[in-house]
Amino acid sequence: MDLYPPQKPAKKEGGSKPSFFRRNWRRARFVAGGPIATIGLQEISGGAKLIDTLFGVVRGGPQADGRLKTNADGTIDLIATAFCFGVSVEEMVQRVRARREQTVRAAYTMFGLGCLSLLLWLYGVLQIRMNSGRILSAVEFLPFCVLFFLLAFKSGWMNWQLRTLRMGSAIAYLQTTEPFLPQ
Repeated sequence: MDLYPPQKPAKKEGGSKPSFFRRNWRRARFVAGGPIATIGLQEISGGAKLIDTLFGVVRGGPQADGRLKTNADGTIDLIATAFCFGVSVEEMVQRVRARREQTVRAAYTMFGLGCLSLLLWLYGVLQIRMNSGRILSAVEFLPFCVLFFLLAFKSGWMNWQLRTLRMGSAIAYLQTTEPFLPQ
């Protein structure tokens, strides 16, 4: 089996064959062309385009429910929202109240679990012998503790939105003069 590409017959000028450099240049181009072709520049650029598209989707965030209607000042319009959901205003008020109770329970439960996991983590850290493997394990557990506190914050933020009937950002929730804790 011939590994080299077929070569064009050399021009015969007075019976001389191609020079050493010309013959070897063709061979070098063939050998170097294989690895360059296997890099897959088209696949890499396609992957980069896919990553860019996915990043745009993630950056855009989830789409809000179109049935939730707000006024110009950002407050929730219960009458229009009830109409869009196909329920009465009294039923919508009951749903908001029930959701507020759920967010209160979720916020305090997540905060309690966060405190408990943090105390257990602290106890575990104080009891282990110090070596690199154990310290790494302790550091790897910290995100789970933080997750509980973040979920508690999110539930408190949602409770504040339902309590004030205002679609405010997390920064607005942190800067509010109203009671911070879920009620």
